[in-house]
Amino acid sequence: MYAATTKSGVVRAVGSRAPAATPRSRLRAALLRHWREAQRCAAMNVPAGTVKRGRA
Repeated sequence: MYAATTKSGVVRAVGSRAPAATPRSRLRAALLRHWREAQRCAAMNVPAGTVKRGRA
């Protein structure tokens, strides 16, 4: 987040917030997350649900 000045000299806060996710995009993200986790488990030959996502 940083402060930005408009042409008229008004200072306003500018954030790096992403636009609000739609239900469809949230569902897609969840499905992709589960798919990647299943692929990782299969590659390591361990039961699904036992592998951490992201950083430990």
